[in-house]
Amino acid sequence: RVRRLAVAGAAVATIMSVGVATSGSAVAATTRPAVRQGPAGRAFYNPPKTLPKGAHGKLIWARRTPAPKGAVAWKLLYKSKVVSGKTVAVSGLVIAPKGKAPKRGRPVVAWAHGTLGGARSCAPSIPNNPARNLRDYYTYNAPDFIDVGVPALTTFLKAGYVVTATDYEGLGGPGVHQYTIGRTEANNVVDSVKAATQLPGVDPGKRVVTLGWSQGGGAAIFTGQQAEDGYAKPFRVIGIAALAPAANNGPDIEGKVPLGPIDSTSPYVLGVQELNVIRGTAAAYPGLNPSDLITPAGMPAFKALNVECTVHLQDVLQELGVVPGTFFKRPLPVAWQQRFNQNTVGLQTTVAPELTMQGTADTVVNPNGTNQYIQRACQFKQPIEYTIYPGVNHQVIPFAAMNEYVPWIKARFAGKPAPSNCSSR
Repeated sequence: RVRRLAVAGAAVATIMSVGVATSGSAVAATTRPAVRQGPAGRAFYNPPKTLPKGAHGKLIWARRTPAPKGAVAWKLLYKSKVVSGKTVAVSGLVIAPKGKAPKRGRPVVAWAHGTLGGARSCAPSIPNNPARNLRDYYTYNAPDFIDVGVPALTTFLKAGYVVTATDYEGLGGPGVHQYTIGRTEANNVVDSVKAATQLPGVDPGKRVVTLGWSQGGGAAIFTGQQAEDGYAKPFRVIGIAALAPAANNGPDIEGKVPLGPIDSTSPYVLGVQELNVIRGTAAAYPGLNPSDLITPAGMPAFKALNVECTVHLQDVLQELGVVPGTFFKRPLPVAWQQRFNQNTVGLQTTVAPELTMQGTADTVVNPNGTNQYIQRACQFKQPIEYTIYPGVNHQVIPFAAMNEYVPWIKARFAGKPAPSNCSSR
């Protein structure tokens, strides 16, 4: 799904005057500083040597990009923090309806995308016109080599919502992508919303619903788990919608989950996923050595994640006829398993109701792992609605479940009580 894209060299950005904010939103200032315009092309993703002063969520620069009719869209580079507390530059998108915002600002849907890979070139904001509805990759009319866009984007815009879409640290911007590291991904999601407040005409309010798929499903849940620690203030997460979430890292990698659906590609898909988890975990916790888990046979594929994205690497492994099972060492060292467990959701409560949607034919995220996550999460007090979609696979779930999560999100912004079927499980 991914095209290899070389990152262009840094370019000098210009200052673009965007005028004075006139919205009365709760988080917009009476006046707003001019937005620094980022360079064109791949140089956009190379931050200046010195980042601007300010807290996490501070906008570094932005650039307009084509948007759906009646909307405005920006690529942006902004400050965020990884799990260690280090400040990094993260890229993403903000899309908003045109016109005057409500007095308290627009509702915000914070989109967290699914697994695309580990290389900088895997960022979904890089392709042309990234501010669009997500298309099913496995069709005859998908123009890109990765999943680009946000599901139901135009529906959200017509409803008056701002949509933010982080690329995550290390995708687009510099650094090694901390894949499935909950704190890092949650910070990146939150800071995409904070950065949106600094763009003209966007005017997000304080209420946020996170929506995520696969890797992003886990990120959406982690954002809800960690929103109570003050990092998200003044924003408030009021709902979490997770599509086939990467929610069960610890038990999955330890082999404590019954086997789920598989097909001929499963060894390559799951092998690349595990390599990416190891890579991201080692980046987040420098005391860990990937060679503790990866054999010499697996090292070439591990290093390929620096330049290739998920489906590309899967295709390479399949074409070369390698056996991904030979890549990994067992048993797992205790230090590694502890980190995998720390980045498993459902071990603490969220601050908001949740909707989780899982297909039974999913060969990427094991439905049995999602069931385990729901059992953990239902021990807490927040309402959780868990919907199982018979016969639906991983790629189709964002489309098959759209008629559920769109009205569910609308109901959260309307302040309606959230449904829960935890008691029936």
